[in-house]
Amino acid sequence: MFRLSTASCSLALLLVSSGCSHTPTEKEKRSAEIHYDLALQAQQAGELQDALRELQVSLKNDPDYPDANNAMGILLHLAFRRPDEAVKHYTKALEVRPDFSEARTNLANVHLDQGRYDDAIKLYELVLNDMLYPTPFIAQGNLGWAYYKKGEPDRAVESIKAAVTTNPNFCLGYKNLGLIYDETGRTSEACRQFTHYRENCPDVAEAYMREGVCQAKLGQVDAAKAAFAPVRPRRKLVNRC
Repeated sequence: MFRLSTASCSLALLLVSSGCSHTPTEKEKRSAEIHYDLALQAQQAGELQDALRELQVSLKNDPDYPDANNAMGILLHLAFRRPDEAVKHYTKALEVRPDFSEARTNLANVHLDQGRYDDAIKLYELVLNDMLYPTPFIAQGNLGWAYYKKGEPDRAVESIKAAVTTNPNFCLGYKNLGLIYDETGRTSEACRQFTHYRENCPDVAEAYMREGVCQAKLGQVDAAKAAFAPVRPRRKLVNRC
């Protein structure tokens, strides 16, 4: 998703002085919001260094701004691969806004990547108790993957199936179900899930590849060839999904 180039800019975060605390003025808060919006625009355009700089300015004006801290966490985790620094920003966002389920999900995602599965599971479960969280299928699906990585495939399947039931277009859910079934020796069921992946996510080239490889394992040569056929013209889509 991120288009990373060699970054010459420093990723050192702007820190608030450990001395007397400063309450941002209304002008500073407004400036923080403006630079946060500019950061989102830069990120959407693939200008990650610009996004970083705008978030640094935003947090300089208002170090406690939850949305900017959450956005900084996403950038540090997914674009610049600095998970420990990302955790600090997610934690700050949650200190200021304890019901910030998006930041809690993102913090859980870092723990999942770090192999801290129990910590991730606890956070995902907290998010799923928030009935106002608009995308619970993401937390539900990631909860399932955390269970799988922890060595509990049955609970993993149950959780991810709940996610794709909530959102039938949740591509990652079908993919992960297929991977779990494939890696636990249930190839026929894996193929069914990869077929769901392809049917519900027709613009994702990987879905055709996964289905074809799985069918080849079952000896379904003609079906595998048919699945592979669309992959070549769709190759460019891989980088966008």
